[in-house]
Amino acid sequence: MSHILDIERLSVDFATARGTLQAIHDVSFSIESGEIVCLVGESGSGKSVTSKAIMRLIDEENGSITSGAIKVDGIDISDLSKLSLQSLRGKKMAMVFQEPMAAFDPVFTIGSQIVETICRHDHNSTANQAWQRGVELLRRVGIPEPELRMKAYPGELSGGMLQRAMIAMALSCEPELLIADEPTTALDVTIQAQILQLLQELKTEYRMSVLLITHDLGIAAQIADRIVVMYAGKIVEQATAEELFTQPHHPYTQGLLQSITTLDSDKSQRLYAIPGSIPGLADLPEGCRFHPRCPYASERCAREAPELQDRDGRQSACWNVGQLLEGSERGKTEVIGAMRVGETDRTLQPLIELSHVTKHYPVGGSFFSRAHKVIQAVDDVSFSIRKGETFGLVGESGSGKSTLGRVMLQLERPTSGSVRFEDQQLTALSGARLREARKHMQMIFQDPYGSVDPRWKVGDIIGEPFAVHGNVRPSEKREQVEELLQLVGLSPSAYDRYPHEFSGGQRQRIGIARAIALRPKFILADEAVSALDVSVQAQIVNLLQDLRQQLNMTLLFIGHGLNVVRYVSDRIGVMYLGKLVEIAPSERLFLRPAHHYTRGLIASVPIPDPNRRREFASVEGEIPSPANPPSGCRFRTRCPAATARCAVEAPALRAIGSDHFVACHDPL
Repeated sequence: MSHILDIERLSVDFATARGTLQAIHDVSFSIESGEIVCLVGESGSGKSVTSKAIMRLIDEENGSITSGAIKVDGIDISDLSKLSLQSLRGKKMAMVFQEPMAAFDPVFTIGSQIVETICRHDHNSTANQAWQRGVELLRRVGIPEPELRMKAYPGELSGGMLQRAMIAMALSCEPELLIADEPTTALDVTIQAQILQLLQELKTEYRMSVLLITHDLGIAAQIADRIVVMYAGKIVEQATAEELFTQPHHPYTQGLLQSITTLDSDKSQRLYAIPGSIPGLADLPEGCRFHPRCPYASERCAREAPELQDRDGRQSACWNVGQLLEGSERGKTEVIGAMRVGETDRTLQPLIELSHVTKHYPVGGSFFSRAHKVIQAVDDVSFSIRKGETFGLVGESGSGKSTLGRVMLQLERPTSGSVRFEDQQLTALSGARLREARKHMQMIFQDPYGSVDPRWKVGDIIGEPFAVHGNVRPSEKREQVEELLQLVGLSPSAYDRYPHEFSGGQRQRIGIARAIALRPKFILADEAVSALDVSVQAQIVNLLQDLRQQLNMTLLFIGHGLNVVRYVSDRIGVMYLGKLVEIAPSERLFLRPAHHYTRGLIASVPIPDPNRRREFASVEGEIPSPANPPSGCRFRTRCPAATARCAVEAPALRAIGSDHFVACHDPL
């Protein structure tokens, strides 16, 4: 088969305030016509730089190609003029970005931007023909009412629709190569499944090649023909998906595969995590760049960098492949004897109880008139969390998970209903009494970058709760903070450093240290690991499990990564459009889901095994607006089993078994 893309010994440098830094070094791989190749690795490994180099977008970021060649359909683009590049972009190659909101201009409609792209590359098309072509493209990528969406602005579309529109614009000139840079990272598991299904269909329909960049190996297993693994700016392994998952030939690949949390992960064992973190471009080690984190490292690895070599039709860059293939015992997971498995004790007293909690936001009003519509973010939710358990909360974006969590901590007051914490009615507290109660309730935020003040030193960030609640003398603050740093696996020397000096995983540890500073009884972890790489994610999950046992904490774990939520949780609640639709012990929920929405969520999770590939079974469509929810059962517009009764009667949450509740007229 012919190659649509050939990259030969490519190196890219960036000019920075610290001098010239090499982002990728000696990278070589190719993509055949009609092939899907996945580029995987942790953040900082050079995946996105490689994709931008192919499109020559690095020119706009102080980057430059210092050596090597990039050939698209035989044309070397590494030194093409900007005018020549414009003729290739769109026609020969196109790109789908991770953040479609940043890729679209917010002041122009979706349609005007698609039309502009078509007219720029097809001079024979009139504006009206380009408009009709745009409508057909939006319809093809699954956007309902495409004529209306063409007239909409980017801010009026949901994340899933916007990503589809981005794909439609990329396809507008029928490119031979589509580059997709983390196109599903910010999406719910159901929308992710729809986008991946769409990419597979479009590849066949348009006979395209696809370069998919991802850090989710489950996605790579389900969609890739071949996988290229990058680490610290270099390729360390290339193989077919089946070969790579069956027997990795590099310790880094092996570590990534071991770090995956699956629906089968043993809850009695710690998750495997690659020790340490990926080095910065200014601090690359000598020899093999992975050797400081490698369980197979030898003296030669520290001195001499291995070349990418062919072995049995695949490639790897490792001096100790033979030792790895022999099946060393190093790196296996360790059993945590004290970790709970299965169901929690139903006799345990509730720590938090919610009773008919509702949170509505008025919209559409003005200073002179009252709002005539409300966003029903949370609607009549009642449940409890028992002392010492981890309660998981899952559901798509817009289901009300985070709003419910903020109401539980009284960061937002409920419209109606009550929240009881031990013997206190939190909704009746205010001022000093509420501040006193909050000592026992803390939060870990999703964004490890935005949740800490970049102008504060780490010691001040972690020590702030002591200052607010005044229970530690200033002379004792440093000692207490250093103990917390050690507890979360950081060096006490971090006390005098700033957040920008740490990686994402380390910043999340700082956030955790701050949250546990007052030894709270309850922790709300809101998407605390969703923004992290798979190995760093495993490190943080292990840390939370350890702290939960050491400090006897109760945890509410909100997430859309169902694999991780299942692993950490004793019980799980499923939310949809402001309503709780199912509650069950973790294992029972995944083995025997009772609600059709729960089953759809589980079926949408990609399996990290190329030999178990399946159609991306997903929930059809997108979650409706909470400002205009459907009548009756709110899930009925997407439910394959909906009946006439579902349209007129909202199902109540009722018991169907021991500790198992569901809101469905016809449960599974």
